[in-house]
Amino acid sequence: MGRIVVSENVSLDGVVQDPTGEEGFDRGGWFLRVGDKDREAWARLLLDEALDAEALLLGRRSDAWFAARWPSRGGGGRTG
Repeated sequence: MGRIVVSENVSLDGVVQDPTGEEGFDRGGWFLRVGDKDREAWARLLLDEALDAEALLLGRRSDAWFAARWPSRGGGGRTG
């Protein structure tokens, strides 16, 4: 049996919505305030996590976000 790993972007004060500020929330854009060195470490961690995964489960909005930025990638399990 595989293991389930949950990855969630959250600021130290508990904000999870709109990390890049694209959605216009009051507290949005918090991820862009992360320093370059920390952002590189975060990206490495997420890449390692994704490469180790056998599958990804995405919600509707995350799926649309990925699809817009990675149009050449096919989705064997994608039901779109």
